Amino acid sequence: CDKELIRQVLINLISNAIKYVDDETGVIRIAVFPDISELQVMVEDNGKGIQKELHDLIFDKFFQARNQTLKKPEGSGLGLAISRKIIEMHGGKIWVESEPDKGSRFIFTLPLS
Repeated sequence: CDKELIRQVLINLISNAIKYVDDETGVIRIAVFPDISELQVMVEDNGKGIQKELHDLIFDKFFQARNQTLKKPEGSGLGLAISRKIIEMHGGKIWVESEPDKGSRFIFTLPLS
């Protein structure tokens, strides 16, 4: 894989996690799960979470979820769209598992062959 592009995906996911967790109680976990055929990477936080109907939309260009924090949205809204493109270029998949007030878990896979 192109390590610089995968690094960019990780930076995007970790930056988003930092942006959406509470300054006092925020927790971010990063885990890697190797398998015979693929590598799975997870970035998980205990932030505000994302409504189910937005799970696909957040990977669209320029989409920024509203009401995630009291702060004005930061960034261009391109990070997750770029991340999806990079992962798909490598033959992998990326998705989110999240519920409001229960944090978010972003997972991507990369084939090992």
